[in-house]
Amino acid sequence: MNNSAGRKENTASLMRGTDYALIAMIMGLMGVFFWAIRGTGGFGGESGGLLAGLGWAVLWLLFSRLDGAAGRRPYGSGKMMAAITFGIAVGGLTGYGVYIAWLQGKFYLDYPNGLRAVAPWTGYWMLFFCGLHWGGLAGAFMAWCAPKRPLGWGAWAARIAAGIGGAFAASCLVRMSPQSFLPFYSEGLYEIAGNKTCIRALDSIRNIAPHVGMFLGFLCFEVFRRDWRAAALMLVMAFGFAIPFTVGGYWHTFQDSALKLPWWKNWEMSIGLGGGLAFGLAFFLFNRPDTKAASRRVTRNEHIWGICFPLLFGCGAVVNGAFEGFSRLHGINWPAPMDTIVSAACLVPATLLLLWWIALARCHGTAEQAAPMPTWSLVGVLALIWFVGYAISFPPEMHLANAYLLALYTACLTVSLGLVGVLRIRQARQP
Repeated sequence: MNNSAGRKENTASLMRGTDYALIAMIMGLMGVFFWAIRGTGGFGGESGGLLAGLGWAVLWLLFSRLDGAAGRRPYGSGKMMAAITFGIAVGGLTGYGVYIAWLQGKFYLDYPNGLRAVAPWTGYWMLFFCGLHWGGLAGAFMAWCAPKRPLGWGAWAARIAAGIGGAFAASCLVRMSPQSFLPFYSEGLYEIAGNKTCIRALDSIRNIAPHVGMFLGFLCFEVFRRDWRAAALMLVMAFGFAIPFTVGGYWHTFQDSALKLPWWKNWEMSIGLGGGLAFGLAFFLFNRPDTKAASRRVTRNEHIWGICFPLLFGCGAVVNGAFEGFSRLHGINWPAPMDTIVSAACLVPATLLLLWWIALARCHGTAEQAAPMPTWSLVGVLALIWFVGYAISFPPEMHLANAYLLALYTACLTVSLGLVGVLRIRQARQP
């Protein structure tokens, strides 16, 4: 994905509309893989979000550099690596598995006991809010990388206060009016200790609400200061995840069918496809180069904390998650200290590499300018994610569901790499 360093920075982007369409397709197809691995053993919650975010962040940075116009792209800076990686990871702090049964019209008091009928739209509604905050908060972090007008300390304090205020208001809302969100709440089902599934749903909505409120608070701040580009970016990302979260939930209605496929994974792959396309749309709408702007240089702090830190932290988390997932898949019971040893084996080299990058940046660059992260290292991160994904997906005994998933993973990655080749050929043919 790397063009020669000689590609002109002082000219307009050589990308055409079809190039951006290819980028969106690559983001979506690779997103299928990222999000499917995100829900696999070893990569649940925020660790899985970190893996998916890291993959998309690397793609965003590589595509920003593709035509040599990264310095003129509003969101082409290295800070996007941190924004996307940690933005998607934050979404993993919430849980939503308890609402899947609602999609099927099933409400359990204490799964699998106490089955009652419930309207399926309640499950779709909850999944919409999950996707809304997952993409929305990532969009907020991305928007912060290129505000229309720079923010001072006072404005930053107001922005953070808006997010905290939104989170607090949403938390109060679900606690004061839980019957508006939870089925059968007025019957007192959620107050019975034995109804563990009900209590799980209550705890989940209390966890999700602050994230949704924080996103809405940040969005209101951007609207108030009339930074329409930031607000639009946040909305594209929010709905770009909310829609596939919701629509893809339909896969769960096939759980009782005679064909025993991993329907849950079909849903997650739908999220990855839709989320990746949302990244591609955001790239096209908001990250095209400004030919009138001066070319931005990579600063030392951007290089260290915007790129190197999330890259090394993310890779360490990916390796650690792979160890956990591989051990769980193959039933390997390591001695108790092994988890600590593996975590240290990931953390220590990553820390040493970060310190080396800091020293290198200080010795060979200035505060205003630093050499960009080599493209080979970014491609290496993608290769690591692909390798890890396959390592935790090959079970000791192959079944239809496993073969089905591996075939889809391979097809998506193969087509993605083919599209990358087409994109590079098209760029090389530009005058």
